[in-house]
Amino acid sequence: MKWSITQLRKFQDKPFEFNQTVNFDHLVKSLDLIDLSDIDVEGELTVKSNEVIADMHITGTYTMACARTLVPVEVPIDIKSQEIFDLEGYEYLSDDEEDDEHYHDASDGMINLKDIAEELVIVEKPMRAFANNSDQMLREGNGWEVIDEEEAVELAEEETKQIDPRLQKLQQLYDEEQ
Repeated sequence: MKWSITQLRKFQDKPFEFNQTVNFDHLVKSLDLIDLSDIDVEGELTVKSNEVIADMHITGTYTMACARTLVPVEVPIDIKSQEIFDLEGYEYLSDDEEDDEHYHDASDGMINLKDIAEELVIVEKPMRAFANNSDQMLREGNGWEVIDEEEAVELAEEETKQIDPRLQKLQQLYDEEQ
């Protein structure tokens, strides 16, 4: 996903279309993912006199652990971005445009979209993912269940009414003192 400006100048009249698949397996550990599918990057490069505009569409799938149950969850990647490569350097840009992350310096004569696609995959990763049935899984399990506050009050009242048979002798001592 790297092209020279002279190569792209041949497409001055019409956009240069691209469709490539890249592998970012090295990001799996650093992004705390279970897996990361191959990433499809498609789009077009439009060459102008002093800039190249890249319209990109990035698709793929993150496989993440569910934040509640640790079950693998597939989260789709669907990123659209427009990147502008300045062929003459940043001299003519105003201060506001200079800070824009979509402007890139291409004064070295090369357009490299792989690094930008990798950055977008990193930035767009969600903080956490949830499995479809994770709400139900949190309500009950093996020998336990979640109850609401009213049920908890009822259970507490029943427990205070019942005296543990092992402590009944202590209750009799307490009654005798009074």
